Amino acid sequence: MGLAASASENYLRTVVVEGTDDGYNIILKTDDLPEVKKTVKGSDNITLDVKGITTSSSVNAIYKSTASVNGLIVENVADDELKIYIQAKDIAKATIMAQTSSGEPVILSERFPVEKVLWSIAVLGILAMVVKSAKAITDYENSIVIKKDIKDREIELYRNFQKELANMPKINCKINNAYATNIMPRSRRNYKELARR
Repeated sequence: MGLAASASENYLRTVVVEGTDDGYNIILKTDDLPEVKKTVKGSDNITLDVKGITTSSSVNAIYKSTASVNGLIVENVADDELKIYIQAKDIAKATIMAQTSSGEPVILSERFPVEKVLWSIAVLGILAMVVKSAKAITDYENSIVIKKDIKDREIELYRNFQKELANMPKINCKINNAYATNIMPRSRRNYKELARR
């Protein structure tokens, strides 16, 4: 039973920091593929939280095509859990890989927890509902504003029409003695004088 337990353990044997044109590859040489979470602390410092692995009796550090690594520390945090601290110029963009004795290096993608996926879906759903309700409210308010504008314009047109009616001349009006106001009465004397001329 002791042999079976030791055979199933996953050991970190070597950490390779390899310089590339784009930055760095960090290759963890292990017995099996671990779970890795990368935490960036500025452009020159990263921390790798590695789960499902422990250190072997001696861990080697290899630097390929780079001379700018300032520090590399491997720390046992708990059973089957390590922290690897690396300090180097622009190390934040490094690609994390693992290589078992039986194969080529494999890029390790950080696992996205199911809780975060569900939470993201819930947040997106709530956001979609908020946007939909905001659009419905905006459409309703716009329709009210349009109706109010039309009503205000109709009221203004009606008032202007009433003013025009009040100022228009009246056609069917009776004028009493229209000629009497324009013609001055003449005496008989004036008629006689006119007749003499």
